[in-house]
Amino acid sequence: MSQSINRATYPVVAQPAVEAGRAVVPQPSAPQGRSIVRPVLKALGWGVLLAVLLVGLLTFGGWLVLNNTIQDVLTVDTKTTVITGAAVVESIKRVNKQIFVEHYNAVDIDYSEAPDGWLQVFPIKQSFVVLLRGRVPAGFDLSQLSEKDVWVSADGRRVQLVLPPPIIFAENVSIDFENSRILSQSDTCPSFLCQETIAAYQSQIVPQGRTLLIEASQRSGIMESVAADGQLFYEQLLKTLGFAEVRVFIKQ
Repeated sequence: MSQSINRATYPVVAQPAVEAGRAVVPQPSAPQGRSIVRPVLKALGWGVLLAVLLVGLLTFGGWLVLNNTIQDVLTVDTKTTVITGAAVVESIKRVNKQIFVEHYNAVDIDYSEAPDGWLQVFPIKQSFVVLLRGRVPAGFDLSQLSEKDVWVSADGRRVQLVLPPPIIFAENVSIDFENSRILSQSDTCPSFLCQETIAAYQSQIVPQGRTLLIEASQRSGIMESVAADGQLFYEQLLKTLGFAEVRVFIKQ
């Protein structure tokens, strides 16, 4: 008995031939995602470094300022500048404040003039009453102040000043002619026997008026005012020179 074997046939599929001279390009692999952690860390590192440097600079500067301030406050100057009596006198004279008080007063002057000798039997007379106004200045004559009138302690913190007595500057008494008045006048004396009114006014009334103005100022307490004002003024002046304790006296 014959047996037949059937073979299954499969078609052969031919692969296409690779064209000659054509290069085979490999396919690139898929790109991997970049990490942002490293740049962030780098940026943070620089920022922290700059912040640390800035804080360090500020801290160092503040420490320098504080250290200098503490040294200025706590440092005690052991050197004491002693002001001598001569320096005090020089400072007082440099200020040159001699006049402290000026009084303005008014006085009445009764002036009369008649010829001498046998002419007195005749009614020959010149007289007038004047209301004279003027200013009287008073103060201290600083030329009388010397080094012996000043005492300074060894540490230069205390001083004692003795001022000369207050005076009225008679040569500086001024007459206020504008506001002075002749209240009454009588003149029966010829000019060849008596002075003319203007001449009498200048030679007799003005000098007498200065004397009366000075006396009026003395009665109104000009000397006491000068003493009080001068004492206060020189106490303040000496304190500005650096003295902690000041005493000012006035010679009697």
